[in-house]
Amino acid sequence: MLGTLKAAMRSARHVWYCAAIAGTVAAIAPAGAQSDYPNKPVKIVIGFPAGGPTDIVGRPFAAKLAQLTGQQFIVENRAGANGILAADYVAKSAADGYTLYLATTGTLLNPILSPKLAHDLFTDFAPVALLATVPALLVVHPSLPVKTARDLAALAKARPGQLAYGSSGNASMGNLGMESFKLAAHIDILHIPYKGAAPATTELIGGHVQVAMLSLSVLQPQVKAGRLRALAMASGQRAATLPDVPTMAEAGYAEVNADNWFGMLAPVATPREVVARLHTVLAAAADAADTKERLAAQGVDVALATLENFTAFLRSEYARWGKVIRAAGIHAD
Repeated sequence: MLGTLKAAMRSARHVWYCAAIAGTVAAIAPAGAQSDYPNKPVKIVIGFPAGGPTDIVGRPFAAKLAQLTGQQFIVENRAGANGILAADYVAKSAADGYTLYLATTGTLLNPILSPKLAHDLFTDFAPVALLATVPALLVVHPSLPVKTARDLAALAKARPGQLAYGSSGNASMGNLGMESFKLAAHIDILHIPYKGAAPATTELIGGHVQVAMLSLSVLQPQVKAGRLRALAMASGQRAATLPDVPTMAEAGYAEVNADNWFGMLAPVATPREVVARLHTVLAAAADAADTKERLAAQGVDVALATLENFTAFLRSEYARWGKVIRAAGIHAD
């Protein structure tokens, strides 16, 4: 589904590029009562700590949106419970386009783990725009005597339950990706959840856990500094910034693809014209050369999709990862 979506995004890119270079965002805004949106600061709520992959994506977009609209777009980090706290907050906020939620693959899946949640991403939120995707990277602490994903699987089989991996929480991509690897390789590695990718990475560097499969944007600097050893890209292709690191498919685990995505949502009752304007200005921000360059330097790929494709993509991801959650027996914290 991700490959199909990326093809659709490429086909739509020309339309949005024309919009982005047509002048001010006001010139391409839909007519109507909300044509002056935004006329005050907008809050983008992120459910993870500063410095994590969601933050790395959110802040460049906030800066570009402010430049395009002339209004402040303020990032607010409300970390905890794998994004649940932030999602609850936004779901209960005024549906006027001034409080937005930057969702991730993991936060989409929270209802599967916690059926009694106060919110549901499909009924309480309006999809606005898919913004970016980030490939995942399988890494180990340098002290671990492995150099490939196959080596790690062999070591884990020799030491069942003795190795531990860190993630940014239950149902985060760090958890889902590693569990899909465990299922594919038939291995047992203990899961240690943290409150974000940044603290999980810190603990990995410190040797408190030995393995992680987290976003390339977070792990790449540590790999290049020699603090961590890269084993494989949990993505459909090698990373341009780490060209010598093979994919999981090349290692024999084609089913392990843990690309993380980031998309903007608004409270479900947000007026259609506000959602449309948000989508337009976000698309312009995504297609701006400086946004792409800033994100690419962090290992992030800009993603463009129509509202319809984004909605279908959310449904597909929910079904795909739901199977992994049930097979691995993942539970809420």
